[in-house]
Amino acid sequence: MRPNLAEIEASGEGKVGRHTNAFIPPDTFYMKIVGELNDTEGKEVNRAHWDIGKDIDGVFFLCDIAELESVGPAVRKEAVEVQKKMNIAGAAVLKAPLKARIFAKLILTATNMFKSEKMPVMFVDTPEEAWVWIDKQREEYRARRQQKAG
Repeated sequence: MRPNLAEIEASGEGKVGRHTNAFIPPDTFYMKIVGELNDTEGKEVNRAHWDIGKDIDGVFFLCDIAELESVGPAVRKEAVEVQKKMNIAGAAVLKAPLKARIFAKLILTATNMFKSEKMPVMFVDTPEEAWVWIDKQREEYRARRQQKAG
């Protein structure tokens, strides 16, 4: 059974200001950004991503940025620095209006510039679509890793 994102938000798990940044084992961060992600909140989000994600081979992000207003340049730069050191297997971006899609593309394109294996990104309308895509990407990521190892 897939986690209910509304229940995660309601539980307060991963609360950072008005935002949610929860880790869903075994390999997925669920982020919901509401309004402005300021420098203090951004540092906390990025720290959590690194603290947990550094040891995972194949991290996924499920990002709800429908209510995103802004993210400062220092937070964006730090996010790229953290992400380029992680083994990210993909990002599903949920319910993103045009402004949020542009923001997501900027960060993810910058991250991909520094990676030999590019992080796939999918824009989806529902959590179910996101989980289906993540499941498929997880299988493909593991198959690529096994192929490289063998």
